[in-house]
Amino acid sequence: MESIGRYSAAIYRLTQSIFTNKLKALDIGSGQYDFFLIIAKNEGISQKEICDMLYVEKSTTAKAVKYLLSRGYIVNRQVESDKRYSSLYLTEKGREAWTAVEAVFSEMLGIFSKNIPESAIDETIAVLKKVIGNLQEEKSRYAGE
Repeated sequence: MESIGRYSAAIYRLTQSIFTNKLKALDIGSGQYDFFLIIAKNEGISQKEICDMLYVEKSTTAKAVKYLLSRGYIVNRQVESDKRYSSLYLTEKGREAWTAVEAVFSEMLGIFSKNIPESAIDETIAVLKKVIGNLQEEKSRYAGE
């Protein structure tokens, strides 16, 4: 049966497989690449902000951050103005890995859009944003449970 869910799941699985293959020299799991990317592009970000950007739960973010911390790719620093909060930054090892990860992300964007007109890409993005909005609306109904 044709569905958005089926195709988005296939895209996710194929993408993770390619990342794993291309970046197997790094000790970063396929589930952590998105988190690594967000931290690298937004150093000083909080775990809450990562949750919001990736549409994931706190526990998922906490596990990914713990993994990246344990591998030495990121460091967690307390916010000076409010010690209750902390921010995430790349370590030197993380900066070195970022070069490889960023190159693969750029390559993947080219693969995603290969032979697809810009107008179709823009339309697809608009549709996917609507799907995310619909899902967030539905999820918010269960927030208090």
